Amino acid sequence: MSEWTKRRDALGRRGLFIVVNLALLALLFWGFVAPIAAMFAEREARIQQQQALLARLSAIAAQASPIEGLASETESQLQNGEFLTGANENVIAADLQTKLKTIMGNAGAQSRAIQSLPGRTVDQIKYSGARIDLSGPLSAVMRAVHAVESARPYLFIANAVLKSAPAMRPGTAEEPVLQAQLDIYGAVQ
Repeated sequence: MSEWTKRRDALGRRGLFIVVNLALLALLFWGFVAPIAAMFAEREARIQQQQALLARLSAIAAQASPIEGLASETESQLQNGEFLTGANENVIAADLQTKLKTIMGNAGAQSRAIQSLPGRTVDQIKYSGARIDLSGPLSAVMRAVHAVESARPYLFIANAVLKSAPAMRPGTAEEPVLQAQLDIYGAVQ
């Protein structure tokens, strides 16, 4: 064999050795290293997702005390009678009418007629209402309106029509007499 053939065979064996070793390294990399790296990358992504979830849950948990405060405030409002209550809508309407008659009587106004108004819902709050026709001196009507607006459960005058009534005795100085029609609503529990 010539020198050249020996050299070519030596280079061929070296090249074959290098190619086989590179193939083994690639096989080792794709068989062991790549799956382990992918597993660590997947775990890292899962850890980041769980950290984000933990941050959101921590933010929600941080809101617990203000929410509990609002819940206890709502419960105290229910206990303080700030809403109209009753077994059903008819009972609530009847209680509202009775309360309004009492308020008008205590204020010195005379209630002439009272009727239920259809309930309504505003911003997810249900209201029950009544229309009351009353008459009396200006001061009595003012006291009645003030008593309604400051009453508990809270009541709201949604509509008011005021008319002056004719004087009882012409020619004498009397306090003006008003006739009023008030639409009054209260929030229902």
